[in-house]
Amino acid sequence: MKIPKKTKNKKYHRLKRQSVKYSFKKQSLAYGYWGLKSLQSGRITEKQIEAVRQSIMKKIRPSGKLWIRIFPDIPITSKPVGVRMGKGKGAVDY
Repeated sequence: MKIPKKTKNKKYHRLKRQSVKYSFKKQSLAYGYWGLKSLQSGRITEKQIEAVRQSIMKKIRPSGKLWIRIFPDIPITSKPVGVRMGKGKGAVDY
């Protein structure tokens, strides 16, 4: 799994949901000729990044290259189902 070696805090506050805002500033590619652009903000997990990487690599293998420039560095916490309110924040799910 991809997890950061060290972070400032073990558990972060939840990020506020942002309304859909399209950014037209960064449309140039750093690497390659083709790219994917997100139209909505949100969280993406390490498992989702790996699933996308595997499906893309099936199509472009063996001659293609793939650069992934995002990293799941914000930990997401959750409490088990059936646990009462209180008693601290839940465990980190990477």
